[in-house]
Amino acid sequence: MFKVVLVDDELYARQGLKQFTDWNKYGFDIVAEAANGEEALHVIEQTQPDLVVTDIRMPVLDGLELIRAVKERKKAEPSFIIVSGYGDFKYAQKAVRFGVNDFILKPIDEEEMEQTLQTLSETLSRNMQFQADRARLLGQSFFESLLTGTLEKDLSPDMMRAMGLRDDEELRYFDVELNDLQLAHDYSEGRWKTDVADAIASAIGQESIYVHERQRGVFGFVAGKQSWTRHERCWKQFAVLLQQRLRDQLGANVILYGGKAVSAAELIPESFRTAGEAWRHKYASAGNGPLLFEEMEGCPVKYLEMDDSSVARLMVAIEENDPLAVSRMIDEIFERFLTERYAPDAVVRTITRFFFGVVRIIESMQGDKNELLSLDAMHTWSQTPATLQGLKARFISFVQESSAYIAELRKNNTKGSIQKIKQYIEEHYDQNLSLKSIAAVFYMNPVYLGQLFKKTYGVYFNEFLLQTRMKEAKRLLRQTGLRVYEIADKIGYNNADYFVTQFEKAEQKTPSEYRSAMKSNK
Repeated sequence: MFKVVLVDDELYARQGLKQFTDWNKYGFDIVAEAANGEEALHVIEQTQPDLVVTDIRMPVLDGLELIRAVKERKKAEPSFIIVSGYGDFKYAQKAVRFGVNDFILKPIDEEEMEQTLQTLSETLSRNMQFQADRARLLGQSFFESLLTGTLEKDLSPDMMRAMGLRDDEELRYFDVELNDLQLAHDYSEGRWKTDVADAIASAIGQESIYVHERQRGVFGFVAGKQSWTRHERCWKQFAVLLQQRLRDQLGANVILYGGKAVSAAELIPESFRTAGEAWRHKYASAGNGPLLFEEMEGCPVKYLEMDDSSVARLMVAIEENDPLAVSRMIDEIFERFLTERYAPDAVVRTITRFFFGVVRIIESMQGDKNELLSLDAMHTWSQTPATLQGLKARFISFVQESSAYIAELRKNNTKGSIQKIKQYIEEHYDQNLSLKSIAAVFYMNPVYLGQLFKKTYGVYFNEFLLQTRMKEAKRLLRQTGLRVYEIADKIGYNNADYFVTQFEKAEQKTPSEYRSAMKSNK
């Protein structure tokens, strides 16, 4: 609502103005009254109204002199409407010169008054939005130039106000990190920034505060100590309470990172830099926060990614589809992130290696990684903030789905492989075949191959090879005049006598008897 002050030396006139129209309908709220210009000047400076409705002819200080004094003193910037029973043109001229918005003659016409209020309300709204946009852009420009060290001149009081800061208090830069959001669904441009700014301003008791978006899900601001010292708290208590307040208001897993406290606005870049140093301890502290630079200073973190042996062991467990081993390995890996104090960058590199290791396994088995529902969430996890617990949950989901998919690929590939093995036997039965030699061709364990062949086709490998050879031997006996030893050689037997023995076992007659029986049936 826009604040209004009514000025008239007649009480009944003021009462009439109050009751004459529905001020609230047009967005106005009468906050004060004055009986003369001198009293009004004090009231205006105290209440900072958006609109002053004043008579001209008043004792002590008339309406036009009141307007002149307000303009000259520059302690308030209200709009003015003059309501007067005097239609002298010279008043209108002066009123225009003083920038008065409207000049309304008594007796007041209701329709004219309402139209004036409607127009003025729209103008004030546009001006308010313009000022808000201007302050936001100025704050953004000053703030980002300050953080990057590219500010070309000293900070002025106007710059400080644009950023919501004072130069006579201790300052500290904070990052507000929103963790574990499914930002593809939960994140809308500008929404979180506005919500974060409103929540911070409410928590620290300021009307507004400038917030800049450092990256997706991370918002920075500067807090001044005077805004909360009345509560007699230290910076740590302030950060703890603010973090919890933000979590409650935003409904997000907020972690606060505070840089070094500094004594002047020109030193904010150092506070900004050291907030980044505090962030490097995120996973070393289990991601609970808040983390202040002075608490983390001197505590080392690990910047190297995890060793190859851990990666290799998890890859084996995934390939073997061993849920217990996979779960145990993941627990071990994330426990090491915490206890060995891995920096976020090192965690990102380690998890990325696991991710691409799994993808390579899938691709080597002719699988399609895009079949994984958890692929996008895992592929983009480092682009949005996540706690160690949130990252672990996402990683477990990816690994479990990948393990199941790899097992299915192996099943399908094995089925395809055993069919190829059967085809290979049928095409190479005339060679010196054995389970061991075929297993070597297909890079399989001979025992496993024998078991798989029996399970798939219901016969052992040797029995199937014998059936294949005998089938071809009978065809040659029926359709050719080849001698028995020639037939034996063609179907993979170097020893004709052994061939005859095997043929007789299979057909209960010798090759010669089989051929003679074919001739006698003509």
